Amino acid sequence: MNLHQLVAPIVSFFLTLGGVWLMLRFFPKWKLLDRPHEYGITDRKPIPYSGGVIFFLVFLISTLAFVDITRPIAGVIFAAFLITLVSFLDDRIRLSPILRLGVQILAGVIVVFSGVKLQLINNPLGAPIFLDSIKFDFFGQQIWLLSALAIIGWLVIMMNVMNWLDGIPGLASGISTIAQFSLFVLSLQQFHLVDQSALITLSSVLAASTLAFLIFDFHPPKILMGDTGSMFLGFMLGVLSILSGGKLATALLIMGFPVFDAIWVTIRRVLRGTSPLKGDHSHFHHRLLKVGLSERKALIFNYLLCAAFAAIALTIHTPLGKFAALIGLLVTMGLVGIGIMVKRK
Repeated sequence: MNLHQLVAPIVSFFLTLGGVWLMLRFFPKWKLLDRPHEYGITDRKPIPYSGGVIFFLVFLISTLAFVDITRPIAGVIFAAFLITLVSFLDDRIRLSPILRLGVQILAGVIVVFSGVKLQLINNPLGAPIFLDSIKFDFFGQQIWLLSALAIIGWLVIMMNVMNWLDGIPGLASGISTIAQFSLFVLSLQQFHLVDQSALITLSSVLAASTLAFLIFDFHPPKILMGDTGSMFLGFMLGVLSILSGGKLATALLIMGFPVFDAIWVTIRRVLRGTSPLKGDHSHFHHRLLKVGLSERKALIFNYLLCAAFAAIALTIHTPLGKFAALIGLLVTMGLVGIGIMVKRK
């Protein structure tokens, strides 16, 4: 690591602390507060909302200061700005789910046309999956069809998974910290194979920013990130796993249980005849609360679960890592079974 890569996360951490302090002071004056009564929360007053805008601002400042702005990086910045802006508006006026989905897809299209490609998806358990077999020219730019579809679909999945994780204050910021730190470690491990300078800087910047925000977001929360923060964090996790050389399978393993939970909840909503885009309280973290865990214990349990999956992702190529992956699968199946039993009771 060079000096810039050491300084960047430190700057990011303190920029986030300062930004959150300013939001705690001015957001109440600007009426940028949440609406707890809409969710049946009667034991606290409204607190500053949409605090996740600080993530984009810190990301933008850090990227301009510490990262070489290439065409793909510029595309990521623009797409991230679009996601942050629309999510901030959604926090205020409740936009249509279809409109939000359309913007998510558009953000993915912007990333694709900025030159980001996926030649293959590394499969920790087998041969890689190649995505460059179908190509065509579009206004002078070569597009890999399967790569484009994979990138757009992946980004949409990551944004919505992270958004659904934000059901308990502190959950999305804590999980993002673990996931971004894991990508940071993975980039350091593979630096001798390919230059991962931009990814090292961006993942450390985001990990430091979410860690600083977690100080205020952990139960009892003093500020909430809103969709503004969760959508941005999901988008950046998806993007960085692509820019790291197609580490989608690794990121998927790091986010293994939240993704599995999102798929499970989506299937249940469809089977019930309700919209998969309409939120409810059937996610795993909600079930932990129904069982009787406090919010603090539910948060710590989810952090440990995510950290365990992250450790597996970083060691999957070793015999111990493969054994841990098997144990992780069994644990996941057990947790799903517990969730089903809780639902029946």
